[in-house]
Amino acid sequence: MSVIRLSRRHQMDQASQEAALERLAAHLGDALGASVAREAQTIQFDGRGFSGTVTLDDERVVGEVRLGLMMRPLKGVITREIEAGLDHYLAD
Repeated sequence: MSVIRLSRRHQMDQASQEAALERLAAHLGDALGASVAREAQTIQFDGRGFSGTVTLDDERVVGEVRLGLMMRPLKGVITREIEAGLDHYLAD
């Protein structure tokens, strides 16, 4: 299994963190068809060919995505897309 691990600093207040987690959970469920569970500041997701977690604390967002066999060839593309999304949402 191939794993993507990313960590970024952010400057979001508590309300912005909550909104970001809600947007991410909705995106994972609606756009990617993943089942999503949330506990406090951590989202766990499981989709077809991928699974992982995203944790958002007061200073950092940390994500780990595990790719199944069929998704491994796309690891570079998926990593770039995740990085672009983080850059976009954390800049707000």
